[in-house]
Amino acid sequence: MAYEIRGSLWGTLCHDVREPLAGLELRAYRSRGDRATEQAVAADKETFHEVAEGERTGAPLAVARVEDSGAYVLTIDDKEYDGGPLDLDLYVEKAPRPRQDPTAKPRQFAVTTLQPRWRQTEDRVIAAWEYAIPNRFWCYILALFGIWTISGRITTCDDKTPIPGAVVRAFDADWLQDDPLGTATTDGTGHYVITYLASDFRRTPFSPFINIELTEGPDVYAKVELGGQPIVTETQADGRKPGRQNVGHCFCLDLCTDKVVGGPETVPHWQQVEVFDIHPGNGQPGSTFDTLGYADPAGGAYVFGGSVSLRGNCPLTDVGTGHALKYRFLVGEYTWTGGTEDPANPPTVAPASLTPVTTQLTGTHVGYVFYTDGNGQAQSSAVVVTAADLDADGFVQVDGLPVTVQMYNPPGSTAVVNVSGSNFLRTFDLLELNTAAFTSLHPPKKPGGLPITQAGETLPTAEQEPVRRYRVGFEVRDAVTNSTTHTDQLDAIIFDNSAVIATLDLEELRLDACNPLSSATTVHLLYTVDHPHLRNFSVSITSNGSTSHVPPETPSGAFTTGAYSFRGGASGPHNGTNTGGVPIDVSGDPACAYAVNLGWVTRRYTDTGQSLQRLYCH
Repeated sequence: MAYEIRGSLWGTLCHDVREPLAGLELRAYRSRGDRATEQAVAADKETFHEVAEGERTGAPLAVARVEDSGAYVLTIDDKEYDGGPLDLDLYVEKAPRPRQDPTAKPRQFAVTTLQPRWRQTEDRVIAAWEYAIPNRFWCYILALFGIWTISGRITTCDDKTPIPGAVVRAFDADWLQDDPLGTATTDGTGHYVITYLASDFRRTPFSPFINIELTEGPDVYAKVELGGQPIVTETQADGRKPGRQNVGHCFCLDLCTDKVVGGPETVPHWQQVEVFDIHPGNGQPGSTFDTLGYADPAGGAYVFGGSVSLRGNCPLTDVGTGHALKYRFLVGEYTWTGGTEDPANPPTVAPASLTPVTTQLTGTHVGYVFYTDGNGQAQSSAVVVTAADLDADGFVQVDGLPVTVQMYNPPGSTAVVNVSGSNFLRTFDLLELNTAAFTSLHPPKKPGGLPITQAGETLPTAEQEPVRRYRVGFEVRDAVTNSTTHTDQLDAIIFDNSAVIATLDLEELRLDACNPLSSATTVHLLYTVDHPHLRNFSVSITSNGSTSHVPPETPSGAFTTGAYSFRGGASGPHNGTNTGGVPIDVSGDPACAYAVNLGWVTRRYTDTGQSLQRLYCH
């Protein structure tokens, strides 16, 4: 019977604000120390440390990857585990931030020894464990990955009301120049997080040849805008004040203003694609999108597929006129000069116009409506925008939107509540864009993939998927006068829903797929893997849970920052003597059953790894 631990993992920032540990691994080991019980009740400061080389022996009992929301599910299938204490570690390959030091190495941290409080269910034993890394430990981890952080809240000065949608720009006050450290937009609580690297404030006009900014940290000051209007304007002098000079890796900066007119949620703004800010615009200093449209260009160089969240805020009504507001998104696709698709180069001809999004969306949870049910109890119901709520021009008007809610008494009864300023609480989502509705306009270049009989062949140009690049616009109008009140635009973004073309075989299995390779001293790998946005691939040979042959002995490849032409690789095709592909010496391998594994992962945001496998006996 399996044991399962569920929960969420977070890192703590200023004001105990938490960020999910997205992408990190939670690793569980059987606790073998004599002090397991004592450690299980010890404070964090007594157990948290970086795992030294050789401290952990053997593979973990279980590994769970933390989701974007911070949630995880750790499943222990080891039949010898009896529910005892576990040593829980966090493995950090890449910190959950858009930027980090590209030379930083993966690290593992011992968090705690946990004695789960197990509860029996019908088919498994479950427990819960929630954990937020304390601020000082989380800051220490970020620093190890070269990450510097400025975070805090933007509020009104009089009553400390949070100001969402404010654009915060931080600077380092230098003698020769002011270094922009980064830009962020405040969330619904007025909180913001700016990530930057040491190179952002240690450069000079003569960099990289001369860097004279050698002090430990920057001298920080900030400027804040709301709806394009300045509401906080600091100067170099603020960066020279006590507490602002040579700040550390994690700096808390709260600012307030009395210049907000009409309340903090009255300015329409499109802020993010998923977790990536669209301001500053493509390729500008501090931008999370490069000029081509790749997100986090210095790190993940992400593209987007499936349903993509477009996040921000559109007030129900205009604060000046009281008229209802409506908003829409528009999309246009880049093309190639001459009109011929080129898989070796992204398209560069910008769309002449943008087309409104009408049916190309999935249901979007834009907020909650509050009401009183048939029992006289306060209730809330999700407000979900679908294609049916858009008008012919793609606009959605949330103000007055009818929502069918459950009344509960009598049982099964419903009522219709119309959204208004008095009963509505917004989320941060404006629209869930169905990117497949755009990319599917282009039929796949290699439908059905590559047959195994063609393993090892390089795809011809005509069968390679090209980069598909788009421009996305945001428009807000007065619902009464139909006049435009606000526009915004992301000049370039990459949508990619294409399948990875991959196949795997052995020359020796082509001679006789049922014959053990008992006399073979060499196996010949035939593989092909191709995709316009491949992150990495590798081939390995394993047996009975252990690894026999791994890269660089076996083939592998990986994307590096800026190398957008990386698509994968191919071994070379089958030949008439059955010696094609990549030869691997297996003369020293003992008699056993073996698996050849081809694994890969793309650069689609939140994509997970996939693999193919071929089996043989030796």
